[in-house]
Amino acid sequence: MLEIVIGGLAEPPEAKTRYTFCQAEKTTGLGFELTAEGSLVFTTVFLRNNNPPLYPRYTAELAQCSAPLCSLFRYVDYSQLEAGEGVFQYRAPPVDPVLLAMGLALAHHLDSKYGGGWAVEVYTDAWPMYTDLLAMAKPLSGTLRVYTSVYDPRAAVADRVVLAVQGLTYEGLAMKKAWAGGRLCRAYTPPPAAEVEDPDVKELLRTLWEAGGFLSLKYAQEKYGQAVIKASQLGLVKLDALTLTVRLTDLGIRALGI
Repeated sequence: MLEIVIGGLAEPPEAKTRYTFCQAEKTTGLGFELTAEGSLVFTTVFLRNNNPPLYPRYTAELAQCSAPLCSLFRYVDYSQLEAGEGVFQYRAPPVDPVLLAMGLALAHHLDSKYGGGWAVEVYTDAWPMYTDLLAMAKPLSGTLRVYTSVYDPRAAVADRVVLAVQGLTYEGLAMKKAWAGGRLCRAYTPPPAAEVEDPDVKELLRTLWEAGGFLSLKYAQEKYGQAVIKASQLGLVKLDALTLTVRLTDLGIRALGI
């Protein structure tokens, strides 16, 4: 289900698990495996912003790409996505098109893994450029809700539209005022450096730095095991299949505090 809320906040979606850009008791990173639809979202967003296309399989790959738009995605926390009942505030900057792309990808991931019972809330004013991607969320079992300050007739793509704007006349908008919302919430913006808690991953990063930035894949796997995979999923290292090496990324260097 797709909802668009224009001008303010509305009553929260009914869901056992809700991911929101608003302040919540729990916080979570946005590290998860992408579905084919989720990967398509990023490919489309990058192409429409005149950036080289990406075909990511895991969200953390956005922390190590070289396209200009990737500089915004490096502010996202790609630690493992938390699941379970409750309200989670995800750690990502509320800027376009970051939240829109991450929210769409997250919605497809949750639908493929859990079916219904979830809601994802994002804030974006760029949504009219991506109504074709938003339409892909209509058949999902959960709810993707877009908060925006932009009114556009293309809001008709949504299953539900709520006008929560104060001080406007609604006759010309051809939509019923469903709820008078309050102020938008204060969003959490994480620093662009990753926090590494796993001691084996930390040791791997230090060894890579001391070795000049790369190690043979065979040596790294024999010495550090699953830490290599974890670091790769977090975007801290890059596995080069052509040269069979493990290479330290910009995000990995920042995680070392260097």
